[in-house]
Amino acid sequence: MDDTDHLPCISLAGHHNYVAFFLTFGCNLDCGYCLNRHDEGSRYRGSTYKHMDVESWIKAADRLVLRDDLPLTLQGGEPTIINGFYRFVTEVKPDIRMDLLTNMMFDVETFVRRVPPWRFDRDAPYASIRVTYHPGQNEIDDLIRKTLFLQDAGFRIGLYGILYPDADLRKHIMDTMETCVNLGLDFRTKEFLGEWNDEVYGTFKYPGSVKGERLKTCRCRTTELIVGPGGYIYRCHADLYLGRDPFAHILDGSFSKEAIDLFRSCTYYGTCHPCDVKVKTNRFQIFGHTSVEITEMG
Repeated sequence: MDDTDHLPCISLAGHHNYVAFFLTFGCNLDCGYCLNRHDEGSRYRGSTYKHMDVESWIKAADRLVLRDDLPLTLQGGEPTIINGFYRFVTEVKPDIRMDLLTNMMFDVETFVRRVPPWRFDRDAPYASIRVTYHPGQNEIDDLIRKTLFLQDAGFRIGLYGILYPDADLRKHIMDTMETCVNLGLDFRTKEFLGEWNDEVYGTFKYPGSVKGERLKTCRCRTTELIVGPGGYIYRCHADLYLGRDPFAHILDGSFSKEAIDLFRSCTYYGTCHPCDVKVKTNRFQIFGHTSVEITEMG
């Protein structure tokens, strides 16, 4: 018998803000500003381990005991491109509600035919399926058509545009938002994070944490359960994308929620990933949250 068949449950605590399964770092777009590539990370080499198969992902998800306000978020790369995606979203135990971060470069008729709307349905102040519009990579008219189709099929879906540093692109995003809102679509904007023309953008809690002038040591802990394509668990997005220092595996029977809360030593302060240290809204859309807590810097 497979020793992962009877894994103990992982019941997340009230202060855990996010659960992310990065099913793959592969993507069918090629955005030059992709956050997966920040500071020499790469969606193609972001894990030194092979991808888990769909059976293992289902076992991993079935271990989770999540509150009503804490979904399992599927992301990547583009999560819908993995083999067995539809099997995963239909076979995981029914009490797990999911969110999907996607570029929506998939066939929406197949999605509607194979995915029950209840899987991505929960009480939250934002859509469970969140689609990012990347000008020049995916087409807004196509995204609008697909969004309307999924919305009519009963899915909660929203479009997001990035507020690029480039003035023309930013204006395009704002014009696009007006168009979508007039069509009755949920279109929101998010801050540009990372590098643009050799300048770093983002609102960060910890000075010098992103592209800092020198490396420092620190201790940090996360509020998130971050699981990479190989099933390994990471303390932060920087470690995730660089395939660096996982501290557990999601199918390890000894892993428990207490391991998430440990402060861990780090010698990479100054190369933090923007997603970890940016000031943002939490799952309740309350502004002021950061994914990690950093202390004892030297």
